[in-house]
Amino acid sequence: MAVLYIIVAALITAALLWFFFAPQKGGKTTVTGHTQHIDVEVNGGYSPALIQAEAGKPLTIHFDRKETGECTSHVVFSDLGIDATLPGNRTTAVTLPPLKAGDYPFACGMNMIHGMLRVSGETQSDNLASVSEHERNLEHNLLAERATNSANAADSNSTRERDAEIALLKKKFLIGMIFTIPVFVLSMASMFWGQNLPTWLTSPWLQAILVTPVMFYTGWDIHRIGWNAIIHRNPEMNALVTMGTTAAYLFSWVVTVIPQALPLNARHAYFDSVGVVLTLVVMGSLLESRARAGTGDAIQALMKLRPDAALVITEEELRNESWKLPQVGRSISIADIKTDDLVKVPGGDTIPNDGKIVAGIAHVDESMITGESKPVERTLGDFVTGGTMALDAPLVLRVTHTGSDTVLSQIVQLVSSAQASKAPVQALADRIAKIFVPVVFTIALWTFTLWLSFGPQPQLTYALTTAVTVLIIACPCALGLATPLSVTAGIGVGAKNGILISSAQALENARHIKTVVFDKTGTITEGKAEVRDASDGTISYASDPIKSSSPAAIAELKALGIRTIMLSGDKAETAERVAREAGIDTVISEVKPDGKAFWISHIQSQVSSAASKHLVAMVGDGINDAPALAQADLGFAMGTGTDIAMKSADVTLMTGELNGVARMIRLSRVTMRNIHQNLGFAFGYNIIGIIIASGLLYPLTGWLLSPMIAGLAMSLSSVSLITNASRLRAVDITQSRVTFDSSSTSTNPQVIIDDSTHSQQGELMFEFLKKKSAHTDIEDGLEHVLTDPVCGMSVTQDQNPFAYGDKAYHFCSEHCLETFKSNPAQYAK
Repeated sequence: MAVLYIIVAALITAALLWFFFAPQKGGKTTVTGHTQHIDVEVNGGYSPALIQAEAGKPLTIHFDRKETGECTSHVVFSDLGIDATLPGNRTTAVTLPPLKAGDYPFACGMNMIHGMLRVSGETQSDNLASVSEHERNLEHNLLAERATNSANAADSNSTRERDAEIALLKKKFLIGMIFTIPVFVLSMASMFWGQNLPTWLTSPWLQAILVTPVMFYTGWDIHRIGWNAIIHRNPEMNALVTMGTTAAYLFSWVVTVIPQALPLNARHAYFDSVGVVLTLVVMGSLLESRARAGTGDAIQALMKLRPDAALVITEEELRNESWKLPQVGRSISIADIKTDDLVKVPGGDTIPNDGKIVAGIAHVDESMITGESKPVERTLGDFVTGGTMALDAPLVLRVTHTGSDTVLSQIVQLVSSAQASKAPVQALADRIAKIFVPVVFTIALWTFTLWLSFGPQPQLTYALTTAVTVLIIACPCALGLATPLSVTAGIGVGAKNGILISSAQALENARHIKTVVFDKTGTITEGKAEVRDASDGTISYASDPIKSSSPAAIAELKALGIRTIMLSGDKAETAERVAREAGIDTVISEVKPDGKAFWISHIQSQVSSAASKHLVAMVGDGINDAPALAQADLGFAMGTGTDIAMKSADVTLMTGELNGVARMIRLSRVTMRNIHQNLGFAFGYNIIGIIIASGLLYPLTGWLLSPMIAGLAMSLSSVSLITNASRLRAVDITQSRVTFDSSSTSTNPQVIIDDSTHSQQGELMFEFLKKKSAHTDIEDGLEHVLTDPVCGMSVTQDQNPFAYGDKAYHFCSEHCLETFKSNPAQYAK
């Protein structure tokens, strides 16, 4: 019989492996004109799970979600930075931009249910110059859509759905408790005092009647999702639980109805295990839903910064200063505000949109955007950001950006895209999770077979108990949640501290930074120029003072064991002075306009031989640093969250202060430590749990797990991961262990003079723009990259345009624009 059992198990194993790993038939998109679309059903899995699409055409996927619950409430395209909310029992359209040929995986928000978008064919998107205007416009519109999708977590409909789900889980858990406790008590009583109890109390019929509501009400969603996941050949946690509890439930009914069909010593019912396991799983889902409700806190907090309405005034009210009267101003919905509208912001109110101050002076609390608690004085001509607060006086601003074009909306988009992206460390967990459930099924099958063949009496009881326990204790949810929970929390912490991280990969890699290269002007220094010659308007940055916070920030980096380098176009003596005062290790002076990216590449080639994890970061302050930011392993953009700052770097430091670099490195280290803890727990839990559950240690120790203990451990494993990841939200990355002494910052830096020309700069600029054009709404090719006629820096067409003669000129700053206006004939040459 043992040989027969083994042969049957081998055949079933082969069938299982074929069922789960054989190529699946994909669904092809329907092409209409320039667009394509497809319907995908979400019900315990994605059907079809493989989408075959054409390259170079926008794609709309209609997700028809026929269920509720936390697991499939989101769909995440990590490679595209898209995280879309899928309301329960509704169809949601998710639009993707034209894509290049390749595979684009997608998964549920808990990373347990997976699908694949396979794009094939040729696309004009491979050539930047041939991208159509239609595609660029679509890409621009999709930025707004992504921000809207990411904000859906804070939408009232989504909130109501989650509240309803939590209420339903509470009800199911209560029903499970009411019926399971008597079954559990009766089971224990029968075990210890069975001979002294009435027969009707020890009868399995009573347990069967009590546990059936638990099986089919409390556990209904578990079974429905689990069986659907198996049918879709994409099983997950629910599939394991439903297989284990169904096996125990059916076997217990055999014991109840036809006990004579079983050996005398195998007539033990497991109704108590069924009830306890399902109730505990629902309890785990309830705790998990509550814990995960705060996952989108960073995005929700940002969205709540913007008020619902604003006070609009007229041009006449601005001119006659009647706007200062409290009763002046017409309240309108923020959705109705248009560019160039005049908006009045009373003292103590939140600024509704980005704009330029045209009247009033006030201290503005920008901490919600920059992370800096100290208010900043803003006056006539200054730009302010929607979501900040005018503290002590009223202001009037002329709206410059609305809707998805505002800094706040772009921050939401950036944070959402980063949280939807996937860290490289997750690749191993994903590969294991993909094959985990079929492997567990196989282990459970062979556990049953070997115990039935060679185990002690009662063999069938031992075989069934161990197989069910293996199915229940194995929890792929832990593997799926280990990384994304920590990444989401870490990126949220960064956003609250004025550090905008563009991807999970940037968050992971920052801990390996060993060299930081700084631009000088506007990064280490304040960027203040002086007129060298009044007659021709020549300007100089030779006396540009360093930022007061720069020395302390450099000292923090040195304490972290990081080498610091500064790139400067100034003469050696000027660059050396700035580097000495700031505490920089090495300064490269007289850097040519085309030399920054060259030096980054040169530094990378030097350090790469020393260590495939010694990364080089570049810190710059604008479009002129874009090639160097793109060349560096990690690019940090200084500034106040302008479009180009966020699009040219991996990290944007909203405060404009260098201490954000050290904070980012500390955040990366603590986040990755948290991820490794989660992964270690998830792998260790599953390996140890399966070993004990299968009975491998039984011959040596006599250890076996009951299905009830397995169910409790399985439920608590995911909750433990969530709790550990949630600890990141309390991390203070602003605290440095370095006690800064301003008197000790002076150092003698190594001075290098750049005496070369670097012709590869133009090519690097083109590669940067080509790379960015696939992911942003920047309309640039080489013909759109212009030169500021005053300072010679690279600028784009949308930067400070000014018409002179029959030509438009563009400037990196208003200072250069004003200098040009003072003597346009000279600079126009």
